Order: sequence, then structure tokens, then C-alpha cells
Amino acid sequence: MKVSKGNIVLIVILVFLVIMGIKNLKNEKSLNQSILKEVTLVADGKVNPDNDGKLVLVSGKISFEGNIGFLELEQPIESFKVVRTVQDFVSYKSDDGKTHYEWKERKEEDRANVSDSSSSYLFSTTQTLPVKVGDFNLDDKGMQLVNASESYVTKEIAGLEYNGLEYTNKGHDDPEPGDVSLSYTYFDCSKYDSLSILAKQTGTTFSPYTLGKEEVYRVYNGKVDTMEKLTQELDEQVQRGKRGKIAFIVLILVVAGVLFYNSKKQASEGKKESSESKAE
Repeated sequence: MKVSKGNIVLIVILVFLVIMGIKNLKNEKSLNQSILKEVTLVADGKVNPDNDGKLVLVSGKISFEGNIGFLELEQPIESFKVVRTVQDFVSYKSDDGKTHYEWKERKEEDRANVSDSSSSYLFSTTQTLPVKVGDFNLDDKGMQLVNASESYVTKEIAGLEYNGLEYTNKGHDDPEPGDVSLSYTYFDCSKYDSLSILAKQTGTTFSPYTLGKEEVYRVYNGKVDTMEKLTQELDEQVQRGKRGKIAFIVLILVVAGVLFYNSKKQASEGKKESSESKAE
């Protein structure tokens, strides 16, 4: 059976992805072993000057003042991090003249191009408050890594209604050009009263810790205050990465299979047409 150049390219890409996946997996496991050898546990969230510059795992109670409010919300959200995401359903024409539709995130600078409506002043943004983890101040890097994944649900907002996933326009099930998608996610302090930071202690805050060519800075929800819990978190991260790589490789195989099938089908149809033309 003759193998086409396209199939050869796909096979080479697949082999490359498998090799790189195995290599990355080994690197992650090696990095985790180094982390476990070097880390210093700080289970009470106390600042110890002797740990300055060291890789530490600090687990401490969350404390902050105030809450986060938005003009469109009647009540503020009791959290130190809230993410508001705004998207517009837009249409556009491709080079072949066909019309396509997609959700496009609306940033602050995009508001000038939005038609006047009750939600035209909204845009995607992340609001935060200074927060302490035990006696430590969480820095900007740590704040970015905080997982604000709890969905905020209330009644109608800015003329949009909640559909179980987001706030959007009323009156129709499928989106139409001009429709808006609005959602809020936040860190749920009622679910987690503590954070755990794996990073370098820098005074009373944190910064990335360098191990070989890698930088280590992780934020975990809740208490990760023992070597056993840290080992579990590191192992789970490796497994998540492994599952993601396997899923990607499976996708490549499926695409390769479809392309191979289509090429075989086209070749067969071409032979059939050629035979019929000769018969005529």
C-alpha cells in the first residue's frame, strides 16, 4: 500500500508528540522530586526570617478587608478576587465570502464599537483586594494564580437573564448577532478559608523559586500543610497533564484517520471515474 506524503507527515508529528510527551512527563516527575527535597513546610502561616530565600509551602488563613462590587450588581460579592467576563456574539466574513459567527470577548477598549444598550458599558475585568495568607501578603503573581472558579448567580443583570451558565439576552434560545454573554466567577471564601502557597519566601511575601531551568510558584485552595498532601497535589498535576497529552494524541489519531479515509475514498473514486471514461 502506498503511503501519501500527508500521512507520512502526520505519522512524524504523532511520533514527535509522543516523544515530547514522555520527555515532559519525566521532567515534571524530576521537578516534583526536587521540590519535595527542598521545600520547607510552614503550616501555621507564620513568617520566619530564617526561611527567607528558601522554597516554602505556606498554609495560612485568608484575611482581607471589604468586598468587591460592580455598578450593575445590587449586592457586592464577598471575596478578594472576582472575574467579570463579557462577550459579544458577532458575525464576520471569511476570505471565501462565507459568513461566520463567534463569541468575542469585550475588553475596555472595545466598548466604543458596541451598540448602545443597557449592557454597553460593561467589559471583561478582574477585580482584587489585598489579601493575607497567615502573616504573609499575597503578591500579584500569587493573585493571578488564585483559582476564582465559583459562579456568581443572582437575579437579572443589566437586562440580561441567567440561563444556567451565563447571563444573556432574553427571548430566544440560540444566540444572534448583537447578543451579549455576561458571567462572574469568584474565589469562594466560604468554601475555602485557607490558601497554600508553594514559592520562594521573600520577606513577608512570595516570588517564583528557581529549580534548574524551571520556576516554581503554585497556589492551592485550602490547607496543603503536610508532605503527604503536597505529594498528592504534585502527583495529581502530573496525571492531569498526562491525561491532557493523551487526549491530544487521540485527537491527532482521529484527524489522521479521517484524512486517511478521505484520501482512500477520493483515490478509489478517481480510479472508478478513470475506468468509466476508458470504457466509454
